[in-house]
Amino acid sequence: MFLSSPAEAAVRKYQFDIRVKNVSRLCHAKPIVTVNGRFPGPTVYAREEDRVLVNVTNYVQYNISSHWHGNSKIQALKRL
Repeated sequence: MFLSSPAEAAVRKYQFDIRVKNVSRLCHAKPIVTVNGRFPGPTVYAREEDRVLVNVTNYVQYNISSHWHGNSKIQALKRL
């Protein structure tokens, strides 16, 4: 028998600071756009019915657009 309780929807808040960071690879420096100093940017966690609020501050000298990739689903299996 599987018992489940309804999960309450949550509000997930994120702050994304967009900046250019110089990265060296194979003795060659290259500027890249980062989110919170990371490339690729951080993972956004949410469940079905959650509200996701993303506040973005662009510190780069040009306009930026963003998009998301993928949709991972974590499945919880319960045993009797």
